[in-house]
Amino acid sequence: MGEERRLFLVRAAFLALLGGGLLLWAQMRGPRELRLELDLTRALPGEIAGLDVVVRRGQRALARDEMSFGKEGAPGRLEFRVRAAPGEAEVEATVTYSGKPSRRTSARVKLSEDTPTVVHVD
Repeated sequence: MGEERRLFLVRAAFLALLGGGLLLWAQMRGPRELRLELDLTRALPGEIAGLDVVVRRGQRALARDEMSFGKEGAPGRLEFRVRAAPGEAEVEATVTYSGKPSRRTSARVKLSEDTPTVVHVD
């Protein structure tokens, strides 16, 4: 009976270790709330009338936000929340100006859980 008990404990320990490893792996790969900041301070006050932001990884869109601003224009910094796994992504921002043609800016960034990723928009 001692041998059967030892085999049962070995199997139980193996299954517990395997289950814990799978749980940790799933948690590490899962999406998180990541912060992305757009720095619009290079534009003049009241100059930006609208903004369309798309965050992509490969061909898949992770997030999209479209907004328009009144006569006072856009604030100097805008913060977005992206629910995704940390890693490389492409941020594309289309800025609509008052009385000027729209302008598209694209940047490759690394989304991180620790610090917000800052993208400068011209």
